[in-house]
Amino acid sequence: MTHTTTRPSARRLDLRLIIGLAIVLITALAGFALVSAADNTTSVYAAAKSLAPGHVLQTSDLVLTDVKLGKSSSAYLAASGLTSGAVVTKAVGAGELVPVSAVGTAKQVATTNVVVQLDVPLSSDAVEGSTVDVWASMAAGQGVFGPPAVIISGAQIAHITEATGLAASNGGVRVEIVVPQSKVAALLESQANGDAISLVPSRGKA
Repeated sequence: MTHTTTRPSARRLDLRLIIGLAIVLITALAGFALVSAADNTTSVYAAAKSLAPGHVLQTSDLVLTDVKLGKSSSAYLAASGLTSGAVVTKAVGAGELVPVSAVGTAKQVATTNVVVQLDVPLSSDAVEGSTVDVWASMAAGQGVFGPPAVIISGAQIAHITEATGLAASNGGVRVEIVVPQSKVAALLESQANGDAISLVPSRGKA
């Protein structure tokens, strides 16, 4: 009768093979998980330019961007979330991701765009998309003005163009600003009266 025995060296070889296969499998799974995590991005919109409240969104205003947002992805505007007639409800800077909370309907935005012609240059901090306070000095006579006072706080600059007429020779500019509808009458009255109007960058205001 013949007896078969298992050699210790064969058992060690089998054990090493099993351990080696296990290491290969673990490494492969870890690599797959790493690649999956790297590809876990969300496509959301970023602003191609500064967006002011009241602006009706067009696809040309936006750039679709793949970013890693994790659980906060739902807080930003996705391609499927852009609807016809959507309006910017609060300022979004150029290059910033567009929050869902910054997009709504025209009924939610009680603002109006008004063009103001300034006789003097703007501050370097007053750029498109920035927030400014509107100051006015009441006209009291030919070349005479009263003390300045704030007539609108937190207006936003929507657009800046070159001034015309005498203001152009003084380095002035034409500035389109977004103001609350409740303040439009006061601003138009100030302009009609020939008051000296200035835009001063708002400090610490969004």
